[in-house]
Amino acid sequence: MSRVPDSVYHGYEIFTVIVPIGDGRWSATSEIETNGADGIDISQGFGGPCEGHSVEEARALVLVDTKQKIDDLLAEP
Repeated sequence: MSRVPDSVYHGYEIFTVIVPIGDGRWSATSEIETNGADGIDISQGFGGPCEGHSVEEARALVLVDTKQKIDDLLAEP
């Protein structure tokens, strides 16, 4: 089974997981994948959880959160 990332940022593929949480709200988390020296590195539960009133809003919020965390990761010496 192959997956298609929701976004690619600085070489990191970002995948989102979005679930309903009731009252018409949605919760999103993300995981990232990148090719490392030993093959594919996966970080599950990397971003979020972020809640939104729609799937699209929750996805957008967790993508912003994940990209900020990637920036922070890359900024570390």
